[in-house]
Amino acid sequence: MESARSPHDLARDEWIVADIGGTHARFNRWTAQGGLAANSSARYRNDDFADLAALINRYRGDSGSQAARALLALALPIGTGAMRMTNRDWVFTAEGLRAETGMTCLWLVNDFVAAAAGISVLTDNDYSQIGGQRGDAGPKVILGPGTGLGAAAIVSEEDGRERVIASEAGHMGAAAGGELARAVCERLRARHGRVSWERLLCGDGLALFDAVAHGVEPPAPPADVAARALAGDVVTLRAATAFAHALGEFAGDLCLALRATGGVYLVGGVLQGLGRAFDTVALRSGFEDKGRFGTMLRGLPCFLVQADDLAARGLARLLAGEVRAPIFETATRGDETASIRS
Repeated sequence: MESARSPHDLARDEWIVADIGGTHARFNRWTAQGGLAANSSARYRNDDFADLAALINRYRGDSGSQAARALLALALPIGTGAMRMTNRDWVFTAEGLRAETGMTCLWLVNDFVAAAAGISVLTDNDYSQIGGQRGDAGPKVILGPGTGLGAAAIVSEEDGRERVIASEAGHMGAAAGGELARAVCERLRARHGRVSWERLLCGDGLALFDAVAHGVEPPAPPADVAARALAGDVVTLRAATAFAHALGEFAGDLCLALRATGGVYLVGGVLQGLGRAFDTVALRSGFEDKGRFGTMLRGLPCFLVQADDLAARGLARLLAGEVRAPIFETATRGDETASIRS
């Protein structure tokens, strides 16, 4: 019979895992013995907190967790020194955050790295296929519009394990081809000078498509735009179709860049909000519009992911050592942790 373990031992085995985007944060707890803990999930609005440490400490207080280790998926490029959330004014260092939250061990990954790590454990009920064939064992791309536009890639290595490649592809220069998309780009260029794909393909981008289509200023909140699309507003649906076509263009470009014969996985709060108003035909049209390489793109599948815990599944796989990925680690001396560095 297994001997009883002290609360201290249990706390050392437990990890807090969190997917922290620009708007919302989702928390869970994980142990090597039990995986993601049932009934441990919580969701918060980031606007309710002054900084990242306050958010994490709120979850610890609400859940009663004594865990001294955390793995956080964050919507920003992970690195040394001061880090700033891409679409929030939260600035922190890994060491400072570890100290403010009382952690002995803190690991950080990009949020789309976490999502990519979860792709292989999706079931057939977790996604629907949008065109193309089944795909093969080649590279896969995951991308999605939310508060910003995230992207990552998954490749298989010679030993059979997967490796996630971090990306900031959303910040590449946009080259959308549709008439409405070009008009949106001009509006963005007048405002920002440079137009990235993220400016175009995010919640605020969808709202700007709608505003340009209606000829109004300022744009409505993205949630209101999605609601109008679901209600059948003809002009808003035209804007949503143009948005989907531009998203397909971006997805197709990434497939060409990586020769992602395993297909594209689409996630993100914008697509969840649009629901049945998300124009998959327009998506495929933009995806396949690649000139001489259109034939190749027509054979590649796109998958719309419905699971809302994809990042949590990926974080669990990272902690279990089932997939390689770039992870930034910081710990106090004496905290013994298994290394899962990329």
